Amino acid sequence: MSVKIDSQTRVHPHAEIGVDCEIGPFCTIGPHVKIGDRTKLVSHVVVDGHTTIGTDCSIFPFTTIGVQSQDQKYIPDTVTYCDIGANNTIREFVSIHSGTEEGSRTVVGNHNAFLAHAHVAHNCQVGDHVILSHSATVGGHVTVGDYANLGGLCAIHQFCTIGECAMVAGCSALRQDALPYTIAEGNPARMRVVNRVGMQRAGYSEEQIREVRHAFRALFVNDMVFADALQTVKRELGHLDYVEKMITAIDESKRGLARPDQEAFEINAGE
Repeated sequence: MSVKIDSQTRVHPHAEIGVDCEIGPFCTIGPHVKIGDRTKLVSHVVVDGHTTIGTDCSIFPFTTIGVQSQDQKYIPDTVTYCDIGANNTIREFVSIHSGTEEGSRTVVGNHNAFLAHAHVAHNCQVGDHVILSHSATVGGHVTVGDYANLGGLCAIHQFCTIGECAMVAGCSALRQDALPYTIAEGNPARMRVVNRVGMQRAGYSEEQIREVRHAFRALFVNDMVFADALQTVKRELGHLDYVEKMITAIDESKRGLARPDQEAFEINAGE
């Protein structure tokens, strides 16, 4: 077991590098960085700040991880953190920034794929098995659930929540929350339908998908006042843990929901 560090790279002597790591040319690794076993930095990667990267990650050229937040409220010399999990693929020119406030952190889970030019801003919480496609941009304090899929060139407003297995379509601008299992599209993005393919890939059964579609229609594709529709779903489907995730996301939403519009009514009426 050994560490391969190119002679043209710069690793601070206080940095902690795991076994069987490979760090290619022209990388810069700061003094407070910890990199897990078998992680590979191809070349021209900058890892700075109080940053931890897990095992078996692949990080491609011109990526920056853990650098200072771009938040204009950042105070110089504030100590913040960036935690990256295991088995992540981080492609060219991706940027993942540290937190803003003292002691705060940006957290990325495991088995994620961040395609070229994707951006994760300060204080974000990204789950597992998430895909950020080319140039997907996630603003500060955003929460992204497990198995979420963010399409190319989409933009997520600060403090939004994207639920488990949700998808934001390419070139969309999401300004409010997307519930678990839904697809949001447009500018501003609105939830359109249930993300059946995403749920299948995450291991949900056809029966579970049907129940989620039932809940989605009961919430949005009707003439009821939303508060009454929500109570109906809680009463009739709230015992299902996957529907409960949708209900919890509604109850805890701070920015409000990217509610469907008339076009979504028409789409779902045709299913």
